[in-house]
Amino acid sequence: MQWPAFKWSADDKYVARLNPGQSISVYELPRMNLLDKTSIKIEGVVDFDWAPSSPHREGVKTYEQLFCYWTPEIGSNPAKVGLMSVPSKQIVRTLNLFSVSDAKLHWQSESAYLCVKVDRHSKSKKSQATTLEIFRIKEKGVPVEVVDTIKDTVINFAWEPKGDRFAIITTTEPAGPTAVAPKTAVAFFCPEKAKGPHAGNFKHLRTLDKKNSNAIYWSPRGRFVVIATVHNQQSSDLDFFDLDFEGEKPEAEKDMTANLQLMNTADHYGVTDVEWDPSGRFVATWASVWKHSMENGYHIYDFKGEALREEPVDKFKQFAWRPRPPTLLTKEEQKAIRKNLREYSRVFEQEDADRGASADLAVVEARRNMLNEWYSWREDMEAELAEERAILGLPDDPHAALLEAKTKSIEGYDQETVIEEIVEEVLEESEEIITT
Repeated sequence: MQWPAFKWSADDKYVARLNPGQSISVYELPRMNLLDKTSIKIEGVVDFDWAPSSPHREGVKTYEQLFCYWTPEIGSNPAKVGLMSVPSKQIVRTLNLFSVSDAKLHWQSESAYLCVKVDRHSKSKKSQATTLEIFRIKEKGVPVEVVDTIKDTVINFAWEPKGDRFAIITTTEPAGPTAVAPKTAVAFFCPEKAKGPHAGNFKHLRTLDKKNSNAIYWSPRGRFVVIATVHNQQSSDLDFFDLDFEGEKPEAEKDMTANLQLMNTADHYGVTDVEWDPSGRFVATWASVWKHSMENGYHIYDFKGEALREEPVDKFKQFAWRPRPPTLLTKEEQKAIRKNLREYSRVFEQEDADRGASADLAVVEARRNMLNEWYSWREDMEAELAEERAILGLPDDPHAALLEAKTKSIEGYDQETVIEEIVEEVLEESEEIITT
């Protein structure tokens, strides 16, 4: 039995259940009536997944929700990926595939793309490679773009949230739990720059070889990504990348919609989990006692990979960020704010400067008052001391005699002293030999 047993549509109006190899049952909410009183029969169906947001296909004005499914090769029939519209149950797009070992369905967060990761085997079934079949949901007719330049097996795939870029991790070694992390490569893909309303074709951006990474964690706001090695005692690297780096862009990547830059590399021994906070500003990593009992605890980094806190905690189990409530602003209001952000920034910067100046003025005034109080106290003490010395018959200045004696000793050193020195000088020297 697959988990979750029930999967919800993006707007929560439908919930569906898979009957492996037979059908998909879609129920309408809130009465839980089976849609059209019958399940959708799909022979051999292995898996399905709803679009994570309500789709907006070109030329379609009626309400719909989408889900995709796939079936394996059965006899002489090829494997198949299907895209179905609900409630009409209309098949929007199908794709036939051959030599398929497995397939995984990956929706982009805004349902603009669907990537089907297809693991294919050779005719001898001794070698395996991966292709990516990318459905462009918002374009007319839902065209499919194939990325077939990947020579190795893809063990991880992740779309950029609210974006059109993705990262993959590949390996030539067989998958499975091992004591030593397998050698992997991390590759980034992005669309080419295009003039029309739709993104260009997906192109390979860059590959980082000789890694041990096995997990991809995108910021919920996109742009930043952490490539990590988790659940492995031999390696625990955390690489922080920026895909919109504002520095110089390599000449070979001028036509790409990304500028990749490694910002920082960290290490958290025994890390088992990684999670971004909802704002995309911080990243938490932790080593859970549920997975192992060595050096349990958590680390917190900013989005650049700078460590902010490292906290070892005995028998540490789980870390969770406080969720952020959805915004109260409409999309139009958010768009207007982004458009006028520079104007808002000027106002806020001026308020910050004024607040800082007033704070500085208050500090200076407080210090001046403290200095004046000290001067007043010193004058009072000096007057009181002079009065007591007068009563005791002591000189007004107790240091005057010492200063005078010191001055005389210094003046004594300054007087001229005559030193007489006798110097002998040889004017002439001769040598005479005397014979006897």
